[in-house]
Amino acid sequence: VGSEMCIRDSTEAWRVQAHTGFVRGLAFSRAGHHFVSASDDKTVKLWSAASSDDSALATFLGRHAFTDVDHHRKEHMFATAGPQLLLWDTARSEPVQSFEWGADSITKVRFNPAQHNLLGCLSNDRGVTLYDLKTGSATQKMVMQTRSNALCWNPMEPFHVTLASEDHNLYTFDIRKLDLAICVHRDHVSAVMDLD
Repeated sequence: VGSEMCIRDSTEAWRVQAHTGFVRGLAFSRAGHHFVSASDDKTVKLWSAASSDDSALATFLGRHAFTDVDHHRKEHMFATAGPQLLLWDTARSEPVQSFEWGADSITKVRFNPAQHNLLGCLSNDRGVTLYDLKTGSATQKMVMQTRSNALCWNPMEPFHVTLASEDHNLYTFDIRKLDLAICVHRDHVSAVMDLD
């Protein structure tokens, strides 16, 4: 919460003053050995999951505040959201790739669990954009009627992505045909803020 991070079960096990700004995203590596945190303070920090040491393994500096982060499923890479989508290698201090497709600021980013080269992003212009790391470009974009707050890939059917929407619904799409939701999940009485 805020700029501080802690790991808890019934008692607090670890606490650190991680950033000077609000922490906007956390993402573990697939193996669980390390995780990254992204902040308003224009930094992403790499942490050891096994150590109780309060110093980061590495700090990555950006030009703008970060709004989200996700770790690659197989490689030592992570993606950050902000004014543009940036792809980082944990062994380098500068981004290795930068993506933008005429969108407002990107708010969420998620790697596809099966197609590791595919990223799904949400932006302030109500857009949902798919980026392909192999081609180095955006492949598809659609604009929703209301803003989406979160997205989550289906790990059993990796062509399906579900969006949490401001209009109280969740929408599941097949990325091979983005023009129509294959399922609309209703029953919330307010905006859906997150899903997993």
